[in-house]
Amino acid sequence: MTATINAMSLGGLLQHYRGRARLTQTELAGLSAVSVRAIRNLELGLARNPRKETIRLLADALRLGGGRRAALFVAAGLQADDATFEVLSVLPAVAATRPHGRSADLERTVGLLRRPTGRIVTAAGLGGSGKTRLALAAAHALHCETGLPTLWMSVPRTAGPDTSLHTDGLQSAPARWMEGLLARTCGAAAEAARLLGDRDVLLVIDGNDTTPDVAHVSRATMDSLLEECPRLRILETARTARDREQDRTVQLGPLHLQDLAVLGGPHPAPPSPALAVLLDRIAELRPGYRPDTADTAALREICSLLDGLPRALESVASWLVLCPPEELVSMARTDPLLLAAPPCDTATDSWIERALVQAVAGLTPDQRALLARLTDRDGPWTVEQMAQQLGLSRVSAAVAVQAMLHQGLVRPEHTDRRIAFSVLNLVRAAGPSVLPRVPLPAHPSLSTHSSHPTHSSQQQEEVPHDGADHRRDARRFGTAAGVLRDRSRRDHAA
Repeated sequence: MTATINAMSLGGLLQHYRGRARLTQTELAGLSAVSVRAIRNLELGLARNPRKETIRLLADALRLGGGRRAALFVAAGLQADDATFEVLSVLPAVAATRPHGRSADLERTVGLLRRPTGRIVTAAGLGGSGKTRLALAAAHALHCETGLPTLWMSVPRTAGPDTSLHTDGLQSAPARWMEGLLARTCGAAAEAARLLGDRDVLLVIDGNDTTPDVAHVSRATMDSLLEECPRLRILETARTARDREQDRTVQLGPLHLQDLAVLGGPHPAPPSPALAVLLDRIAELRPGYRPDTADTAALREICSLLDGLPRALESVASWLVLCPPEELVSMARTDPLLLAAPPCDTATDSWIERALVQAVAGLTPDQRALLARLTDRDGPWTVEQMAQQLGLSRVSAAVAVQAMLHQGLVRPEHTDRRIAFSVLNLVRAAGPSVLPRVPLPAHPSLSTHSSHPTHSSQQQEEVPHDGADHRRDARRFGTAAGVLRDRSRRDHAA
């Protein structure tokens, strides 16, 4: 319906809205103080340049709000009136909450949007890393600071379930209308510019990925909007930043796993950002639950096994409604991918698997092969160690690690005054399902890394088989308890 309304002429749109209100032309004239002749001429397309006051009176009489009101103004070739933007500054209450462990990222995002040259900023990261929550917090911070209204839109996906964070209910009617408009390729920028005009507005485009399953807003459309709307600023979220725009990108990685140290204080250290996210979500789903020392240790280990990925931790809270922490730890050790998706996710491939597949697809074949070899390593490694053990130059190793970082597949480990990296545990668990073994370029030093091909092959075959069993069990039983009970029976029989 949104796309149909966008394509309507002013006359067709006015007639459509009048029909929805079940009003005759005479009745609409009586309610709006616009003559019957003027309404008839508008519907027949005879009035080419209607006055803004006429459209406002008709919109008021038809009780149009949000996207419908905006569509009528834009179809008339006019800038939307202020009443259209009354709902734009209304964001969910969650926007007022600063995301755990993202203070520096939030400050950088808001700082970039304040700059005259920062009219377009990208928050990038692996699916489930908290880009949507960061964009909400940034929009709320700017609104509190300057009163800046926010127009929020989520880019629709052309295939498959959405992998973004929970954005249901975030979009106002104008945002849904804008979504349908910007998804078009012809005339979108001009019409959107008439809607925005010279207002000071933040446009958030959530999930603007350049992948085949996403009908993304093109950079040409955004550039045209910025040119036509001198006071517009754009904040987009995407899995990866576009080339040559790293200076306007906020790269999100997994949350920190270590508890925050309190210097010289008698009180215990506050939980790590990852554990804080998990505890907040648990408090929402189980208000009376208070984890004891053993439960807290189990939850902390789960955070580590799920790499501190916010959406995965929110899924853990859903599982905790069904199973105690000690059972969830067992699940996280054997199949973290299962625990990273909520129990209600019965799709063949979960959101985390789709996110990992899309991230790996952003690497070159050689980089995928390197990542596959790095999953066999235990513990963190430096760029220098990677170059020496895999027979690469420092430049090649650095470029590969940087690409993996941008895709969110590895995380930095700052220890002992050195910068090391480690592959995400979820990437290791996904194994060959996202990292098919691609032969590395021939090099003598690489032969020492494949001295145990039989053991490695067995591991590659067992991991996806075990994960597939769990997912089938989850669909059959519908609860975590059923998954664990059935596994216990199989182990006992063996």
